[in-house]
Amino acid sequence: MGSVKNIFAVLAIGIMAAACSTGEVAKMDVKGGAYEKGLRDGYIKLARAEYKEDDFGDAGAFVDRAKMAAMGKPTGPEALNARKLVSKHKKPLANSRKRLTQAFAAGGIEKAPKHAAEAQVQFDCWMQEAEENLQKKDIQKCRSAFYGAMALLEAAVEKPAMAKPMKMARQLLTRNFIVYFDYNSTAISKDGASEIKGVKKFIKARKTSQIKVFGHTDRSGSNAYNAKLAAARADAVAAGLVKAGVKKGIVKTVVWGEAKPAVKTADGAKNAENRRVVIAVTY
Repeated sequence: MGSVKNIFAVLAIGIMAAACSTGEVAKMDVKGGAYEKGLRDGYIKLARAEYKEDDFGDAGAFVDRAKMAAMGKPTGPEALNARKLVSKHKKPLANSRKRLTQAFAAGGIEKAPKHAAEAQVQFDCWMQEAEENLQKKDIQKCRSAFYGAMALLEAAVEKPAMAKPMKMARQLLTRNFIVYFDYNSTAISKDGASEIKGVKKFIKARKTSQIKVFGHTDRSGSNAYNAKLAAARADAVAAGLVKAGVKKGIVKTVVWGEAKPAVKTADGAKNAENRRVVIAVTY
């Protein structure tokens, strides 16, 4: 009987500590703007829901992400390999994560911070529920909320600037494509080659004035080395575009190295999201 009481005592202490942690983070002053506040509030809501289901592991993880956002150091959307997903969930989650990171790379956080935060929170909710793969209604709820937020985010990213009165000039738009790279590699993968073909297909029916190819790395090497690596990646993608039939004269490479990460990390950290080349097509 005593052991049972001890178990209940431990659970009660855990629940009280959880309530304190969520309450403290929920009251923290947010360093940042609407994006950081949206992440803080959204992750706190997820944490409270998981605590009610006695899922202390996921609840604690959501509290940690809420705290990072409140501190002005928001984490990116959860990586696919962070959870053990059954096959039926992997592809839709992978495609959705790609849409989200592309929208972020296109300035979605700056243009629509609230929608960006909501989309990220609901993606992580979907990931968590998909790993459990127990409650279909909860999976559907997170997935639907993600798609709704993504629609608003992408609309904000694609929305052209309003033309000034009396000016009839066509407003230029920009569409981003992303090619990811393996660690310390400049080789273009099959997915990368497919993305390059997608660029060629996209510009075929459009009057394209310029294509900028931005080379990026993660922060695992020195600044000097990463600048060279980013340049090599940008050159590889630019060459791939030309080989696919894009006119060389409209392709320009820009090297950012580790300066503009898609996901903020500590210096020296490896991150697959940051090992990328962004192809910005202006049309």
